[in-house]
Amino acid sequence: MKQEETKSQRLEAIRITTSRTVLYFLSILINIVATIVLARKLAPTDYAIYQLATKRIIQYATIPLSLAGLWIYRYLVERQKGSYIASFAFATIQFLITLIIGSLLIFIYAKPTPLLLVIASLSIAFQSFYYVIRTAIDAVRPVRLSLLELIYRTSYSLLIFIALYIISNSLILAFVSTLISFILTSTIGMLWLKDRILKDDSKNAKKTLKEWFLGSHATAVGVAFGLMPSLDALIAYPLIGSLIVAAFFVVSSVSTLLRDSTNVGLRYLHSYVLRTGDFRTALRNLEVSLALVIPFLVYGIMHPVYVIYVYNPIYSWASFSISIFLITAIIEIINNGISQIASGNIRESGIKGASKFTKMSLLGVIPSIIYLALIAFAFFVFRGMPIQDILIIWSIIYLIRYLLSVLITSHFFIPKNVNKNFATQLLPKLIFYISISLALSYFIKPIGPPSSRLLIDIKNLAIPGIIEAIIFYGILIAADKGIRRNLTLFIINFFKTFHKS
Repeated sequence: MKQEETKSQRLEAIRITTSRTVLYFLSILINIVATIVLARKLAPTDYAIYQLATKRIIQYATIPLSLAGLWIYRYLVERQKGSYIASFAFATIQFLITLIIGSLLIFIYAKPTPLLLVIASLSIAFQSFYYVIRTAIDAVRPVRLSLLELIYRTSYSLLIFIALYIISNSLILAFVSTLISFILTSTIGMLWLKDRILKDDSKNAKKTLKEWFLGSHATAVGVAFGLMPSLDALIAYPLIGSLIVAAFFVVSSVSTLLRDSTNVGLRYLHSYVLRTGDFRTALRNLEVSLALVIPFLVYGIMHPVYVIYVYNPIYSWASFSISIFLITAIIEIINNGISQIASGNIRESGIKGASKFTKMSLLGVIPSIIYLALIAFAFFVFRGMPIQDILIIWSIIYLIRYLLSVLITSHFFIPKNVNKNFATQLLPKLIFYISISLALSYFIKPIGPPSSRLLIDIKNLAIPGIIEAIIFYGILIAADKGIRRNLTLFIINFFKTFHKS
């Protein structure tokens, strides 16, 4: 009986992780429309402001969520009473804090008109509210989260396309589109949680909020120092200029589709390892996730000029940095998988595991401190160099940051036998996957020269890229029995998982 239960748990992990990855892949694939439209239609100065608000300022405004997000997730996974009401109360508090802090920082950096300040501030305030709701749904309905993200990305991309391509290339309209999409998805998320909130124990909610507040000391140091990397663009903006900030967000967003969809799938490993202690299946899921995205990442590494032309030819000078960021994306995926396994390895219930998370936070800040120190040094020393060279230096330092994070997390927080399995089983397969993709990418080239026309650029890159991926997957299915087995299980059970979630 126990053996059947273990098999069921492993199957559940494969189904949910892969289902989340596929659904999130689709949502971000749709989101690429918005990313490309923003990069093409907004002037570099406006694009830099938009990205600063939605990617960097939001990080500072959501410090409370960064402190309590771990506990919100774990309390809901463990079905602690009062967690749902506490989550909704926390989302409301976070909204108000973001509105105040966001308004201040946007005013300081962007010097906006009053209308732009109001719209942009409301936009990131609802963004923070949605993030809390998303955390709650992630804990209790893991596949449903991917559906919610699909709704968000679809509405967001549609609104951005209508606003900027059909109406006007206006920064205000970009923020209006973002605001509407976050209001819509936050409402849907609340409707999905409504019954659980109404049935929750209201008497225990205040106590739960207090425990999250007390438990925040375990994550406070990590959050404080973890926010340091987000200062990179805020430092670059006054020292180097808005153009390098705009280019940085373009080249770093290229891997978003594959990196983020994979990371959302891997986030389930925290819950899985916490409940089962099954590291072998967790590593197997990390391997499968890497196998899904490597052919696309490697193809972009080999042909970066074509990738940058899809976004905007005016950033063609930054094409070499794209290759570095796509290499970093592979390391980021590994880092996320290992971090989720390490978090799940802390088995104490509630805030009893706070001391171990404190240690994880303290050691985890080392890569962030090194990253920011090197970035600040590079911007001051090399600011007279050509802008493309400064961006390359920035990209390399960004890669070093995640490589250090992988080494620290695996050494201090992953059991030795798991590290051994990673080194002897997963790493050789990873090298094998990359080698196959490099060979295929070398022979299967884009079908035409880079063009300033979007649809032509997409065709030139996408058709051979898809062909390479199909061949790559064919080789893997033929060569790897485990991949064949997992693929069969996924196909059989995908719709079953979709229905349950």
